[in-house]
Amino acid sequence: MLIVFGHIGSDAGYTYIDSQGNVVHVPGWQPVDRVEMSTALKVLSESSKLKNPGVAKGLNKGVLDYVEKELKAQNITDGVLIFH
Repeated sequence: MLIVFGHIGSDAGYTYIDSQGNVVHVPGWQPVDRVEMSTALKVLSESSKLKNPGVAKGLNKGVLDYVEKELKAQNITDGVLIFH
């Protein structure tokens, strides 16, 4: 279980209590980083509409690598991401 205080993905960051009882603060995203992530997620969303799966797969590889790297930096390693 992860208890989160604050808004994951905000510019202020968030704080959580880990399984050992430690209070951990994760710094927020800069506005330019939020725009970059939002754009990357839009690319993933739009590529799912392509009829040619090979083209979609080619587009998604680099974008997915970027998204995973950024989410790991925010300590988001599993679960559901809702991004506005």
